[in-house]
Amino acid sequence: MSDRIRHCVQCPKCRTWYILAFSPYANGSLLIPTIAGSSEEYILYCACARPPFTSRWRWRDVLTCAISRLAHHRGYGTGEEIAITRRIRSRRG
Repeated sequence: MSDRIRHCVQCPKCRTWYILAFSPYANGSLLIPTIAGSSEEYILYCACARPPFTSRWRWRDVLTCAISRLAHHRGYGTGEEIAITRRIRSRRG
């Protein structure tokens, strides 16, 4: 594991981890804020299904993860490539 620390979400269907700042992803997945310019809530459109599998993520649900070099280059990865370091705390207290 490298020392790259990033904010991530995981598709509940296929368990692929996605780094927030890297959307759109080469595998066809997207992570889009529900309100343009806001980081409070996102929708993940994962390409693991047709139509894409969707999941909603609030900022308090986002995880801080240690990212391997290869997963960082792709913007997403497996549980072997991405490890949870801690859960983000709500900005509201």
